[in-house]
Amino acid sequence: MGDLISNEKLILKAKFVTNLKTPPVYKVIVAQFIATSILATASLLLLDEVVAFSALLGGLISVLPNSYFVFQAFRYQGARNADKVVKGFVRGELGKIGITIALFALSFTLVENLNEISLIIGFIVVHFAGVIMSGFVGYSPAGNNT
Repeated sequence: MGDLISNEKLILKAKFVTNLKTPPVYKVIVAQFIATSILATASLLLLDEVVAFSALLGGLISVLPNSYFVFQAFRYQGARNADKVVKGFVRGELGKIGITIALFALSFTLVENLNEISLIIGFIVVHFAGVIMSGFVGYSPAGNNT
């Protein structure tokens, strides 16, 4: 009888295993980092340091919260983890919004030489680079990426 109870506890403590593959969403984050680098470098070469730094900050304000979202949202897979998947998406999205607001507030209050227009344009450009890249990420739950 004791073995039966310990086996039941072991089954309840076991993690759910799934054979589903995580979508390659890291490619979106990499594309956003590349877009941030290109935008900041082009701003430095064509304009000045303040505009380039502001564009870099804007890009990072887009990438860093999105990275948090990806980490939280794609932590779990499978029907057995459906509740964890939903909680991960909610936690990720709420965290992403909070981090974005905090980073904008910190940038506007702490950075002395800030070009606000460049910051916002950097944020928008990098955000849309991620949106566009997410359309190119091929995914098949069985692992046959296209």
